[in-house]
Amino acid sequence: MNSRLEDVAGKGLMISIFLYLAIMQAVSIIATVQMREQIDLWGFVLASRVAGLVFLALIVFLTVIRHAPKNVSSGIEPRLTAIAGTFCLMFLVVLPTGSPGIGLRIFASCLMVAGTVLSIWCVIYLGRSFSIMAAARQLVVQGPYAIVRHPLYAAEAVTTLGAVVAGWSIWSALLFILWWALQYRRMVNEERILRATFPEYEDYTRHVPMVIPTLTPYRPGTAATPTLPAE
Repeated sequence: MNSRLEDVAGKGLMISIFLYLAIMQAVSIIATVQMREQIDLWGFVLASRVAGLVFLALIVFLTVIRHAPKNVSSGIEPRLTAIAGTFCLMFLVVLPTGSPGIGLRIFASCLMVAGTVLSIWCVIYLGRSFSIMAAARQLVVQGPYAIVRHPLYAAEAVTTLGAVVAGWSIWSALLFILWWALQYRRMVNEERILRATFPEYEDYTRHVPMVIPTLTPYRPGTAATPTLPAE
């Protein structure tokens, strides 16, 4: 399958999946409002689900309008890793859960809301370069991408940590470790294709850390600068 056909097929699949998830999220919001008297920490739960719906809707929209790839990773491993890293957390809903105290649940809810809001900020800046697979579309170095190379992964880690704390168990902790290992591999795959496509990316990596934000935002030269794909 050539890269153009693969991109179109992937776009259609991702739109279908995330549109379905957005609809399910909207249904859960309606249920949350209707059952507010029966839900602990109702305000936190509602805020988290509304933020999640905004994030999913943005993913659908940006996937529809995204740029065609300039370059894509070869081989099956980057594709399998991207799919596994995106969807493996769905297993959280079937894993055994613990019973954390009210303090931990409030902390977890704050993490989930904050992480989702940060994710929305990241995808807004990523814009039409958003992609699940490792593909070079354009090179984004503004906003959150000026202080960390993979801010969306970092923001998702905050959200995921909140979900793990909320239903604490050794199994959810192990799933978090597996998920992060997959995300790290995705970063490596993405950076390989970015280096091969955008010569200026090497300078960017020298000034901006991979995951832990820097206090000094990156300021590219006045020349036109291409954009970072994926998360």
